[in-house]
Amino acid sequence: MASTAPPPPNGQVLSLVAALSNAQNHELHVQAINARDQALSSSPESYGDLCTQLAYLMAGSDDPPALLQRVEPAQMQHFQQSNPAAVHQLQQNEAGWTQFGQMAGLILKEALLHPPITKDMRPLYLISPASDQVKQVMLYCLGCLHPELRNVASTVIATTAVSTDSVQPSLSIHAWQDLVDLLINSLQQKDSNRIEGSLSTVKKIMEDGPHELTPEQLDGLVPVLLQFLSSADEKNKASALQAIVACLSAGLMPSALVAHFNDYLAALSALAQDPSIKVRRLVCRSIVTLLSIRTDYLHEHLEAICQFMLNSTSDITHPDVSLEACEFWLTFACLDEDACTPDMFEQVRKILPQLVPALLKGMVFLPEQQEELRFRNEMDQTVDNSVNKPVFHKIKSKHNTSEEDDEEDDFDDDEGNSWTLRKCSAASLDSLATLYGPDSILPSLLPLLQEGLSNADPWIQEASILALGAISEGCGEIMGAHMAQLHPYLMNHLAAAEGPNTLPQVKSIAAWTIGRYAPWAIEQLQNGSHGHLLAEMTETFLARLGDQSKRSQVSCCSAFGVVIEAAGDLMVPYLEHIFLGLNNALQKFQGRSLLIVFDVLGIIAECVGPAIGEGKLSGIYLPTLLYMWDVLAQQDPTDRTLVPLLECMASIAMVCGTNYQPYALETFEKAMAMIEAVTLHLTASGDTIDNDEDADPIVCAADVIDGLVEGFGGNFPALLNSSERYGQVFDNMLLGLLRHEIPGVRMSAFAIVGDLAKNAPSVLEQSLLELLKESILNLDPTHASVCNNAVWAIGEICLRCVGNPAPLEPIVQDLVQSLIGLLMGNGLSMGGSGIPGLPENTATAAGRLALVNPNFVATDLPRFLLGWCDGMARIIDPSERRDAFQGFIQALYANPNSIQSAASKPADAISSILFAIVSWHMPESPDVAGIASVQFQPFPPAEASLGEALKKLLQDIKVSTGEENWRTVENQIPVNVRKLLREVYLV
Repeated sequence: MASTAPPPPNGQVLSLVAALSNAQNHELHVQAINARDQALSSSPESYGDLCTQLAYLMAGSDDPPALLQRVEPAQMQHFQQSNPAAVHQLQQNEAGWTQFGQMAGLILKEALLHPPITKDMRPLYLISPASDQVKQVMLYCLGCLHPELRNVASTVIATTAVSTDSVQPSLSIHAWQDLVDLLINSLQQKDSNRIEGSLSTVKKIMEDGPHELTPEQLDGLVPVLLQFLSSADEKNKASALQAIVACLSAGLMPSALVAHFNDYLAALSALAQDPSIKVRRLVCRSIVTLLSIRTDYLHEHLEAICQFMLNSTSDITHPDVSLEACEFWLTFACLDEDACTPDMFEQVRKILPQLVPALLKGMVFLPEQQEELRFRNEMDQTVDNSVNKPVFHKIKSKHNTSEEDDEEDDFDDDEGNSWTLRKCSAASLDSLATLYGPDSILPSLLPLLQEGLSNADPWIQEASILALGAISEGCGEIMGAHMAQLHPYLMNHLAAAEGPNTLPQVKSIAAWTIGRYAPWAIEQLQNGSHGHLLAEMTETFLARLGDQSKRSQVSCCSAFGVVIEAAGDLMVPYLEHIFLGLNNALQKFQGRSLLIVFDVLGIIAECVGPAIGEGKLSGIYLPTLLYMWDVLAQQDPTDRTLVPLLECMASIAMVCGTNYQPYALETFEKAMAMIEAVTLHLTASGDTIDNDEDADPIVCAADVIDGLVEGFGGNFPALLNSSERYGQVFDNMLLGLLRHEIPGVRMSAFAIVGDLAKNAPSVLEQSLLELLKESILNLDPTHASVCNNAVWAIGEICLRCVGNPAPLEPIVQDLVQSLIGLLMGNGLSMGGSGIPGLPENTATAAGRLALVNPNFVATDLPRFLLGWCDGMARIIDPSERRDAFQGFIQALYANPNSIQSAASKPADAISSILFAIVSWHMPESPDVAGIASVQFQPFPPAEASLGEALKKLLQDIKVSTGEENWRTVENQIPVNVRKLLREVYLV
């Protein structure tokens, strides 16, 4: 470790850093920026020299008197002449040198992590001797007297050492092999400053890239870090805790930590009573991390751990500690079944009577939060001070069969995106209620709810209502018996008039909780217990749209959307009233309140259906939406408010169908104009688009066109021809979107192509060959959603070519090769799991291609038979499944020998075919551990002819492959499958 003071910096770097530190002198500041960039980029030697000088300045700034004595007079004279004001300021205030050195360190860090790019497009990097000098100086700076300088030095060392792209190869930990040993040696010295700097460096290395360290390096660090857990210094204890927990969070369990694990747990136990809030918080985080990755290490200590975590959760006077402790219960409730043993499950269940009250207490806004919210409530009445979250387009991939829940079910958003004790407490109660059920949760919770809901303190009422909503999933069935009394209570809060004694937070959380219990309300309507409940809820929610409070507007409108989603077409009788209320809100709301109205209109379209376009209903809200679109687009076609507006327009156009006719041409031309305007805007702003989100308005406009295609079906060509401005250029626009650099744009364009092939294929005829070529070029799973839509569109085009193979012949060879790649492994995500929807879409496309001409795929069938069978087994859509299997049958008969060469053993190929066929007999949601326990269903009667074709196929396979291969297959499959094959397929 360097102990001798580095050389002093030269006058040029002193002048440079001084000018860069003073943005007030604009001319000098700009000159300094240019000089810095010139020095860094002119040559590798110049780059290294400036980095070295910056390091010297950083080290020297720790001891200004010594530095001034060592700087050569000529260099100091240069500094004084170039920037006398800076020299005078430093002479008057010696403490300014620390900031001076810190600035030098930050410039050095930026130069190392983001070096200039050379003419041959390669980044510059330090080479010897500059790299050796920088390393020595940074190590020296870890012992600086000033923590600001130590912090910068530790950051430079850590970030360059474990940078994933090794932007500075010589500073990478793989090249700087003795770095860890040097740090360990420093940690064993008596210099407190050097210990702190070195420990901070180890912590940052563990946080930024622990996987870059070798097992031997990790094992060398662990014992030293464990020693610091008993340090008297708070900062050192905290850094050691953070370093170890960062290592564990990365999924690493060094063998040294395993060997000393009892010592680690003992240290955590001792630190549980540490006077430092930061240390106790990190103890809680350490335990939560262990729980999430290695529960087996906590089994025998769980009782004591639970008690500590319960006490820490209850300590809301220190909300940071309480939040970290509360994470324990949320993490526990989300453990896999294999990780949570029965003993662990029972141990936590025993403390639920004490834990549930602690969680409820944590849901109450803290006094300082209450004061802030009251102030915000007052401001909210008169000023639209809501800060919109960034609005991004919601990706819609065609026929993606994965079940992804992207619903944002926030407990509230008074705290914005911050993860708080209140949110964590509510989420923990929610998860524990789902895990343990009402019998374990309600006995301790119901008395507290009864007391809290009637409490005179509105903040306690608010927290109690939050808890009531949080348990709706886990305890909803039992709570149904109480909702006859509780639902009117919630509705009364929702209906309360605004006033100085009414908290918008209570109204908001009541609305959210009503949404959580929407299934109960719908059940009351359906069983006749309360036939007018939905009408009353609709009336009350719509009345809240007139509130002045933006908080109330957002929460009530959002909760109303949840109710509509649950009710579906039961909302039809109230649509006129709803649309009148929402249309009024469209004209009045601003900011986030307006965005929620757009969302609710989209929900109504998707959940209520075509009724929204019947009679005079569409005339209530569509003129307003189109007017808003027009105004916003004219002001700024990239306005993010257009994103949710166009999303709801796309849903409405699709659902209304031909009832959308009066507005169709205007909508189509606005969408085309939007694509034009945003494309011109992005083109004018540069050669490339920096952020994919910049193209969201194009994506949304394309989705509106796709909604018109789906809604109008075979009538879309007439709509297209009625547009004098865009009818003739639609083909070129579509090709342009397919070739767009932004994946999201291409994804939406392929949705249009597929829906046109499905509904209005004549529109594609003129450009079909070019469209197919672009589709094949996009069969790249790197962009999963684009690939999914492209292969789905190809399948729809193939289906329209049955009986007319000529359009496919020019591209069929390239198409088949791309399909093979997707079916045989390229359709896997980085983690190795199938990209949702891609195997199914690809198998369908292959089947439909075979229906056009089985010889298109027969020759290469051995190469992808196994993948095709796997994809077919996953298909859910009945028509797509039918097409895939029919095409497969024809292809197999066209090349029956493919079974012999599709796998190393013919029996494996036969097994793949069998399990694909068995998928027709699987129940929709098999609640079993494996196929051997499945109760098979009959082959769908509507597909009887296909069933007969599959029966004949299996019988022919059995004959052609021989009894020996067939017996091998039978020995590989479960008994119930053998029985199914004998009884249904007679093999």
